[in-house]
Amino acid sequence: MLKLSRKSEYGIIALKHIYLHGPEHLSSAREISQRYQIPVEIMAKILQCLARAGLVESIKGAKGGYRLSKDASDISVKDVVHAIEGPVGLVECALEADGCSCVQYNLGICNIDEPLAKIQFEFEKFLDGIKLPDLA
Repeated sequence: MLKLSRKSEYGIIALKHIYLHGPEHLSSAREISQRYQIPVEIMAKILQCLARAGLVESIKGAKGGYRLSKDASDISVKDVVHAIEGPVGLVECALEADGCSCVQYNLGICNIDEPLAKIQFEFEKFLDGIKLPDLA
């Protein structure tokens, strides 16, 4: 079954929360974790990943927190998943520039690498087309 990881779900929850509270409000990991019943340690790590990816910015201080670092319409589901999990891929060969390590590919008898590359492209395009405001 293909599904988002729980961490990716939490990342989307966090970004939607931050987005809905507007740019004037700084959202803390504790605030988000309490509101959505997510362990604060996990939320803090997720917010750090989102900050490293440039999706949110961290404001230090007693009244600090997180806010979006770019326009919400420029943040996609693909961006969130990539920030937390790494590249989004259906199969190994669609992610690896040198192909994959499966026996069929290495023997030159794989007959699904090209169709899967097309599916991979369309899947990434689909996730990239879902922007943060679409989730609100």
